[in-house]
Amino acid sequence: MYFGEAQTHLDNKGRMTLPRRFRDIMHVLGHEMWLMTRGFDNCVFLFHRDAWNSIRDQVSKYSAMNAKAVDFRRLFFGSVAEGRPDRQGRMALPTHLREYAGLTEDANEAVVVGVDDHLELWSLRAWRAFKDRNDAAYKEMAAQLFVGDLGLDTVGEEKGKECHDN
Repeated sequence: MYFGEAQTHLDNKGRMTLPRRFRDIMHVLGHEMWLMTRGFDNCVFLFHRDAWNSIRDQVSKYSAMNAKAVDFRRLFFGSVAEGRPDRQGRMALPTHLREYAGLTEDANEAVVVGVDDHLELWSLRAWRAFKDRNDAAYKEMAAQLFVGDLGLDTVGEEKGKECHDN
């Protein structure tokens, strides 16, 4: 799957150059076609076909009468574009997604982040700001994801039980 981060840039035609290690993984896994859409915090999500189908299946479970689900669908599916890296490893990013991510001619430095089953494209400025904003909460995030699932508090004791020295 996809891990790590690598800086890249967009050229004057709005194409990003995918970092070599991500292209190598794409090739090995057969991930040639990508679906791009607006992500969270002004990044662009990039999903290969299998991951995309899984997300689409999850989202389709919600009723068309659920207003929040409809709003999400509009924003998420309404901004989708397909992309495929060319022989030089460049992938065109449509104007509406470049604008959403803050990737302009003046700010074309970007970061591609591997997030396990998908990639994210960030402006370099937004990625740095995101990391700065979330760095202090990193331990708390881990505790909620891992420790909370085990029924332990943050120091490894069972919830509801106290440790006593004898």
